[in-house]
Amino acid sequence: MVIMKNIFKFIKSKDNNKTIQEAIELPVTLYPITSPLEEVTSIISDYEVNILNIVPVEIKDNLIQNNIELVIPNPHIFITFESEKGIYKYVLLEPPVNNVVFNTYITFINEIERELLSKTAGLDLAKIILELNRKRPDLKIIQEKRGEVNVLSTNARIVLYYLLRNMFGYNILTALVADKDIEDISVSGMYNPVYIYHRSYEYIPTNIVFQKNMKISPQLNLTIDGEELLDQLVLRLLSLTGKSISVADPIQDGMLPNGDRVAATFRREVSASGSTLVIRRFPEKPITILDLINSGTISADIAAYLWYAMDMRMSIMSIGVTGAGKTTLLNAVLNLVKESMKIVSIEDIPEIRIAHSNWTQLYARPAYAGVGKEISLMDLLKLSLRYRPDLIVVGEIRGQEAYVLFQAISTGHGGATTLHAYNTDSAIKRLMNEPLNIPQEWIPMMNIIMTIRRLPVYIGERIVLRRRVVAIDEIISWNDYRRVASWDPKSDSFTLNLDAARVLRNRIEEAGLNLDDVKKEIERRALFLKLLASARDIIQHEESYKLVKSYIIKYSLKPEEALKEAQAISRTKIVEVKG
Repeated sequence: MVIMKNIFKFIKSKDNNKTIQEAIELPVTLYPITSPLEEVTSIISDYEVNILNIVPVEIKDNLIQNNIELVIPNPHIFITFESEKGIYKYVLLEPPVNNVVFNTYITFINEIERELLSKTAGLDLAKIILELNRKRPDLKIIQEKRGEVNVLSTNARIVLYYLLRNMFGYNILTALVADKDIEDISVSGMYNPVYIYHRSYEYIPTNIVFQKNMKISPQLNLTIDGEELLDQLVLRLLSLTGKSISVADPIQDGMLPNGDRVAATFRREVSASGSTLVIRRFPEKPITILDLINSGTISADIAAYLWYAMDMRMSIMSIGVTGAGKTTLLNAVLNLVKESMKIVSIEDIPEIRIAHSNWTQLYARPAYAGVGKEISLMDLLKLSLRYRPDLIVVGEIRGQEAYVLFQAISTGHGGATTLHAYNTDSAIKRLMNEPLNIPQEWIPMMNIIMTIRRLPVYIGERIVLRRRVVAIDEIISWNDYRRVASWDPKSDSFTLNLDAARVLRNRIEEAGLNLDDVKKEIERRALFLKLLASARDIIQHEESYKLVKSYIIKYSLKPEEALKEAQAISRTKIVEVKG
C-alpha cells in the first residue's frame, strides 16, 4: 500500500477548542472518512448493509474465540425520490466520527502497525483490544462484561467498524460493495456523484462525491485530499486483481477475489476528471435456470427446450447489449449439460461457474512487464482442441478466436459463447464482417442464438427494467433463421413453437427419434423444472447451482423417479404428470 507523503498538508484543524490527536503519516485509504450528511425527504425505502461479509474469517474467529462481542453498527441506506429531478437517490449513512472516536481510531491504527511490524504471524486484533483496554482505561473500550463476553462500548464499536471497513474493504465505497442489491458501481472522477445500478431502482446517484478537500466527518474540521483517496482506491482495487495501473499504463481491468469485475483509468492521463472506475458485481452464488424461471427471465418450457438441445449437442450463442445478462444466461444453460460431457471453457476473466466435474477452466494471461509470454484466447482455444472436449465454451468472441471456434464446431465439437449484438440479424452481420470474418457457409454451425435484453416491464402500476429472453432462433443459413421462442411485451409471456425447430428436428431424425415424442419429453422436462423452481429448499440453498445439477443428473438417469422426488419437495400440487 502506498503511504502518503506529507500527509499534514491535507489535514487542517480550524477549531482550536477541540482536542484532536496529531495526525500521523497514514495511507489516505485508512482515514475513517464518513459519507456526507444529507437531508433525507421522500423516503421510498430503507435498509441496513452488513459489511462483516468482507472481513476474513480468521479475523472474525479471532475476536469471537477471545470472547469479544462482534457487534458493529451497520451502515444505513435510504432510497429517496427527488421530485424536482424525477429521480431516485441512494443515500448512505455511516456511524458518526467525533473527536473521541477519531482519537481512539488513530490509537488503534498505531497499535495495529506495531503488531504487524513485530515478528508475530498475522493480526491478533483481539489481543490489541484487550491490551489497549488495560493500558488506556480513559478510552473506555470495553463497556462491560456479560458472563465471559466482553461487550464493547458504543464508540469502540464505531472504531471497530471503520477499522474493519478500511483494512479489508475500500474505505467509503465499502458499503456499496457489500450491498447485495447493487449490481454496478460507477465512479466518474472528481466532483461527480458516485452512481450505482440498484436491482430495484436501476441507475441512481449516491450522496458520495470525491472532492479535492473532503471532510473526514461532518463532526470534525479535518479534510483529506479526495483526489489522492480516489487514486489510492483505484490502485488498491487493481492490486487485488493481480494487475497494476500507472501513469505509463493508465487503463486496466481485472477480477476481484470475490468475483466482481473492475475496470479503471488512472489520474488524468485518459480522463479529464481524474481517476475513474467501474465495479460490476456478480452474485455470490451463480444464478441458476430456476432463478431465471422465477424472475420471469425465461419460461420453463423454453428452458426445457434448451436443456434438450444441449443433450443433442447443439451449439448455442447468447447475445445482447452490455449488462443484458448474456453470461448469466449462458452459465445457467451450461449447468444443464450432461455430466458425461467434457467441457473446456476459455475466458479473458473467469466468470463461468458451473457444477460440472468434467470441466477444464482456462483463462487468458497478459505478459508480465515484458517478461514471459502473453497467453491469449486464441492460444487457449488452439490448446483446448487437444483436450478432446465435447463442448468448447468461449466467454465472449470478438476477434480471431471466433474463426477458430467455428472451425472447431465444424469438425464436430459442441460450442457455446456470447456476443455483443442487439438481435440475430445484427449478430450474423457482426460474425461475417471485420474483425470476426466467419465464412457465411459456417454461420449455421451456431445452431441456436438466444437474445436477452433488459426491458421496461409493468410491475403493477410501476414500470421497471427487467431481463427477458426475447427470442430463441435456430440458424438454417446466414440469411435464414427460424424463431422457435419469443416474448410478448404486452402480456409479459413467452411462446414456444417446436414446429419451427427445424435444426432440432434434423438432429432427432438423425438419432431415430420422433418429433411428437420429443415434444412430450420437453413438456415433461418443463414440468420438472417448474417443480424444482417452486421448491424453497433448492432455490434458497447457498449452493443452489450444485443442487440443480444433482437433480439434472437424477433426471438423466431415472426421469420418472426424479419427477416424483421433485413433486414431493415442491410447493406446487400436480394431480397428473404427463408423458
